[in-house]
Parts: sequence; C-alpha cells; structure tokens
Amino acid sequence: MLATLMSLLAITWWSLLVTIILLVSFIYYAQQHQWLKTKKSLVCVEYHEDKGWSLHYSDQSQKRRLNLASSVVTPQLVMLHFKRRYFWQSDLVTIIDDAVDVELFRQLRVYLRTTKIFQR
Repeated sequence: MLATLMSLLAITWWSLLVTIILLVSFIYYAQQHQWLKTKKSLVCVEYHEDKGWSLHYSDQSQKRRLNLASSVVTPQLVMLHFKRRYFWQSDLVTIIDDAVDVELFRQLRVYLRTTKIFQR
C-alpha cells in the first residue's frame, strides 16, 4: 500500500511539474509574440517584388530578403514560414484576421493562394 501511495504521489508531482513548465512557456511566448510588450514584437510584414519579404519589429530592427518557404491560409488566419540560410534560423509568423485590416488580410490570402509565389 505504501508503494502504491508513493507511486501516485510521484505521478502527481510529475504532472504538476509538467503543468508549470507549460504555463511558463506559454507566458514567455505570449509576451514575446502576442502581447507586443517586448522590443522584439513583430509589427509589420512587407513584400516587395524586387526585395522579397521583410519583417519589422518594434525595436526598429528588420529581417530583410526572406524567402517564403510555405504558408497555411484559412479564412481566420495565415501562417507564413520564412526560411533563411540555415534550417534553425527559420521564422514562423501567424496573422489572425481580427489583428489586421480586413481588405489587406483578404489581399494577402489571395496572393498566397497563387502557386507562382513558391516557384522562385
């Protein structure tokens, strides 16, 4: 009986630890990317025919000449996956429909659905 109680107690502590780690991870990434409270919050995504894609952050830094590797387009959100020189340097941007202008969001969705964009 004591062994059963100890094993249940170990499972409980393990579950609590995993829950705390997930909660801390959620708060960290929400601060970094959702709540726009950090210096590295993404504020603008631009595309130019000659320069490619660029990401602008709230600390005035930019990432330029990014290649769009893939995208996921739904009526509610758009996910852009940009690749850089090394695979661990990729950037993933999620744009939700209520966070941007309705017409610009529609234009982005239409543009990403064309197959020519990924043939570069």
